[in-house]
Amino acid sequence: MDEKDAAETETSSKQPELKKENCIYRTAAVVSEGLERFFYNLGYAVASRPWTVILATILITTLFGLGMFRFELKDSSAPIWIPSNSENLEQQRWVEEMFPTKYRYNMLLITAENVLEPAVLKQMLEYDILVKELTELNNSESDLYNFNWTSICIRLSGQCLSNSILELWDFDAEAIGKLERVEEVIEKIASTSVSPVTKMKFVPTNLFGEITYDQDDRIVGAKATKMMYIIEATTTNELDTKVVGPDLLWEKKFIDLAVNLDKEKKDPIKGIDVSAVRSFRDESDKSFHSDVTLLMVGVGLIISYVAIILGKFNELEHKVYLALFGVFGIGLASLASYGSASVIGMFYGPIHPILPFLLLGLGVDDMFVIVEAWNNLNTYQKTCELKVKIAFTMQHAGVSITVTSLTDFVAFAIGATTTLPALRSFCVYAALGILCLFIIQSTFFVACLTIDQRRQDTSRDACCIWIKYTSFEPNRCSQRVFLPWFLRKFVAPFLITLPMKVFVLSLTVCLLALSTYGTYLLKTDSDLSWFLPIDSYLKRFFHTQDKYFDKLLAANLYIGDIDYFNSRYELSNITRELEQSRYIRGEVIGWHNGFSTWLSTQEAANAAYYYGESLSDTYPETKEGFYKLLNAYVVRSGQQYYESLQWNDSNPRNYRILKASKVSLLVNDFASSEDDTASLSFFEELTNRYFPDKAFIWSINFRNLVTNRTIQKELYLNLGLAFIAVFIVTLILVVDIITCTLVCMCVIFTLVNVCGFMHFWGLTIDTLTSILLILSIGLAIDYSAHVGHTFRTIAGTRDVRARRTITTIGPAVVNGGFSTFLAIVLLSTSNSYVFITFFKVFFLVVTFGLFQGICVLPVILSWFGPPAYIFARSGVALTSAEATHVSLAAPPHTLKREPAQMKGAEDVVSLHAETAASNRHETTVLDRNYIEMTIAKPSQVEQTTLANFSFLEAVNSVEKLGTGLAVEQPLTCDKIILDCEEYLHIEQSNELS
Repeated sequence: MDEKDAAETETSSKQPELKKENCIYRTAAVVSEGLERFFYNLGYAVASRPWTVILATILITTLFGLGMFRFELKDSSAPIWIPSNSENLEQQRWVEEMFPTKYRYNMLLITAENVLEPAVLKQMLEYDILVKELTELNNSESDLYNFNWTSICIRLSGQCLSNSILELWDFDAEAIGKLERVEEVIEKIASTSVSPVTKMKFVPTNLFGEITYDQDDRIVGAKATKMMYIIEATTTNELDTKVVGPDLLWEKKFIDLAVNLDKEKKDPIKGIDVSAVRSFRDESDKSFHSDVTLLMVGVGLIISYVAIILGKFNELEHKVYLALFGVFGIGLASLASYGSASVIGMFYGPIHPILPFLLLGLGVDDMFVIVEAWNNLNTYQKTCELKVKIAFTMQHAGVSITVTSLTDFVAFAIGATTTLPALRSFCVYAALGILCLFIIQSTFFVACLTIDQRRQDTSRDACCIWIKYTSFEPNRCSQRVFLPWFLRKFVAPFLITLPMKVFVLSLTVCLLALSTYGTYLLKTDSDLSWFLPIDSYLKRFFHTQDKYFDKLLAANLYIGDIDYFNSRYELSNITRELEQSRYIRGEVIGWHNGFSTWLSTQEAANAAYYYGESLSDTYPETKEGFYKLLNAYVVRSGQQYYESLQWNDSNPRNYRILKASKVSLLVNDFASSEDDTASLSFFEELTNRYFPDKAFIWSINFRNLVTNRTIQKELYLNLGLAFIAVFIVTLILVVDIITCTLVCMCVIFTLVNVCGFMHFWGLTIDTLTSILLILSIGLAIDYSAHVGHTFRTIAGTRDVRARRTITTIGPAVVNGGFSTFLAIVLLSTSNSYVFITFFKVFFLVVTFGLFQGICVLPVILSWFGPPAYIFARSGVALTSAEATHVSLAAPPHTLKREPAQMKGAEDVVSLHAETAASNRHETTVLDRNYIEMTIAKPSQVEQTTLANFSFLEAVNSVEKLGTGLAVEQPLTCDKIILDCEEYLHIEQSNELS
């Protein structure tokens, strides 16, 4: 005990703080003592049969791991980022049924200083020829997989359809080869209004990026251009790359060719980027298998650090094997959680690879708490047999790891109620993992600790256990423990001073203000392309596309089974409103506008005459005439809209009626999530106003918009519910509203700090960061709850208790935070968005969590901390449960030796007989044993605390064990004083001898 603490303790003994044993304190005593008793018995049982516990744990976790046979892997291409009950999914199913995928669009992006230069066009022609020469002959699996360009392309008017600037010359190599000047290309673009290949309107702005215009508004330059290749879809699901087909094989060759062309490109072309339909699925799969090396190296760092911290640098006391088996136990917890989650139908998604790092950090934290409790055993406890020492260790550590594990579990269990499949699946995996980790660390690791301590007690080498030392003297250097010494010598005394308290709180307020501003600026944004590896060719494609081209989303207005004949004005009006809105770029290209224009032509009049129909104001007079003329239009002049209409051929009349249609449009992809959300709301309101439950605007790219609209609400809801649940759990376990409030206040400060600095670090609110923020509650509560709970178990003045709290639990908290940092530090070099974001958020959580737990909370507790438990310790003394277990009611194995025979220079037993009005106090402090006792006159003693009663009762009964039988006798105040005086007399005699 430090001199300053001893002096303050002596002062607090002379002027004791009265503790009212009200309902709250009695409840706290019952809950805390009940948990301590449970973990005492658990530790004793595990230490009695460690090998049985280890084998049973391995067997049970292996059985749980068999659930991996139902393991299901899903990547970002699956609809896992939008609510499972979302209308977007229902609309997608309707689209797939009514308008099944028939085409697959594959694209090259060519960049140059000016793509209109003839040299660029000539190289583009070479690329086009190479693409159209891709073939598959004599496939080993099936002849059905054989193909060439003409067999797989989509034909329009008998010609294979591909789209690029080369179509202006009808892909004629001779004509393109004769181009010499840029002006020739500029003139060709300006003079072409209809594509000679597709016979459709030629829109150059759809092909070029970063366009330059002259004074006459002519296109004279562009830095990027597109080359589109459209092939026939032979697979029903365009994102399923597991099914082999000609389209997928062609796309694979197309991608390989483009990647090689980019490596071999020549001036003036600067870059060739490629995207195929299968690209996203292929590249998403790669993200699952990347950074395995980082995980392995991270595990190695953790094992090394744990071995260093848990043991000492000598042949007998280092803990390499204990560290290895501790990490192995974390692996067992991961296996059990993966298997059990798979059994209940949870899939493994693109953010799940961070789970091993999460469990590694939490598991190592539990290991440090358990070992720190072992190291903090007092002198009496260290004289007990090994099973009892392990029991005392778990008695102290069990409550702490229960608080943190249970709060983490509850936080993720609340998160599992979300409607987002990816978030729900991860939270289930994490909740099961934390539960399994808590059970395994409380049993398996404790069993390993028991076996390792048996080895050490028998003086066997820590590495070569067959070597046994007869007389071992550890080197002095190995006995020095830096972190506890540093916290005790410098941090605790320096922190709990008035100037430093003011500085810490001022810094906290400044950080909170800055973080609040950052939190206000934090945006909600999500993009599936972020989950691609940074070095992915598809990532580069998206980057080039965003750099040179406007961000537009191809979408369709889908209309179901309505009365199309009588919906003439509704169809015109909804199209006009879409074109006038700020959410749509350009004109809406639809069959209805084209059909309405066609009806005023002579061709339509001839068709009406042929069918015996008449037109009134250029519109059919009957429903039958409407459908007959519409059918004639799409067969003749409107062939481009043929695939936009679905007909009901079961009509009993002699003409087909329309059952579904679609209209193509381009939606602006805004930089702000608020604008994206507003566009979805506008589309929903518009379609419901004109065609309730019969129309909607949909695109596969709307998944990001739906996620952005959902995630913010889900995040706030889950954070709120998780925080309330964590508060309730902490209150139940700590049983003190002040401690619980202060701990949760530090958690809130940590969350605000993390959110604010997420903005400054370039992160946004998305599904991944939402998961990490929910996790932050659990981690932040870990750092603060240990401190808050320990503060209540120590007696003395608030300043003394705050300093001793830092020196007692501080090493475990700091080591747990630093080990978490070690587990993630290598992720900063990853090329995966998931791992990089995980590193950033966890770095912030660890940094601010440790600051709040080690610095801010002790300062606040030193001013406003609640009273200690009624069985609280001064220094390192007996707790309530210890005293109870030493008493007559305790198991016989705890009664090892008489108190007068106890040895140790640091054993501190503080016994206070509290009075309402004390006239005389006599304090005797033994320099060697630090046994402090406050003796009052029997007439002035009104009550005795639970700890005093239990310990003195133990002393009274242990003294009678000479015959091997302890006889309980009633205690009186006079007897208590006589026992105390006799105890001190014996100790003083021992000192003199």
